[in-house]
This record gives sequence, C-alpha cells and structure tokens, in this order.
Amino acid sequence: MPRFTNLPAVTLSTDGRTATIIEGFRYDIGRKNSGKSVYIDRGMCTDGLTLPRLMRFMRPLAPRWAHLKAVLVHDKMCKDGYYIELDTQRKRAIGQRDIDVEFYVALRALGMPKWKAKIYYVGVRIYQTNFSVPTIYIEED
Repeated sequence: MPRFTNLPAVTLSTDGRTATIIEGFRYDIGRKNSGKSVYIDRGMCTDGLTLPRLMRFMRPLAPRWAHLKAVLVHDKMCKDGYYIELDTQRKRAIGQRDIDVEFYVALRALGMPKWKAKIYYVGVRIYQTNFSVPTIYIEED
C-alpha cells in the first residue's frame, strides 16, 4: 500500500478557489518504502479537484478539497512527469496513464471505497484524453 509521510498544511486564497502548500510531504509510489517517491513541495499551488464543465453535476460527490493529498500527488506528477528514485535521487519518467492509475491507488490509500475511486479515475482519464494539452519535457544539461 502506498504511503503519505504527513498531512499537508495549506492556506486557501480569499476566493476559496486555490490553495498554497505551506508544509509539504512525500508520497511513496506503489507501496511503503518502495524507493519511488513524489515530493509535494512547499509553495506548490493547486485548484483542488478540477471538474470539466460537463462533469460539474458531480461536485457533491467530488468536493474541491476532498482527498487533497491524492489530488496534490496527481497534480505534481502531471506537472513534472516524473518520480524520484530515493536510492539514486534520479528522476524517472512516468506516463499519463500510470499517473492516473497512481491517483486511483492514492485515493484507495486514503480509504476511499473502490467504486468511488473508480469514478474519480475514469474522470481524470476522460479529462486527460479529451481536454489536456500534451506536455513536452525538456531535459536540462
């Protein structure tokens, strides 16, 4: 089972639409102490759980700030496109489908029922397939 190291501390914007992380955390991918981690850094901003217009009717099922840890991990991996190998501190690329699967796994680790986590997973897959702009990763020398 994956693991979150601690609770994130956040401050909400005055309009309640964005939050800034004031105390980060680490998420172990796959299982506890797997050696593969994502770091959610202090200063990261998020809009919480984003729902496309067509799915906004689901807002009662998917409140913006519910399951924030899983949302932050998903947002961070989507933005960066990699995870960190702890033993070598190397960045390893991760594809969008694997990022979305890890979102499902993180939701389950937070105690969300399978049926509900599956709905969230399908939602991010639909969004990523239809609404997201492809990201081009440039390696720095």
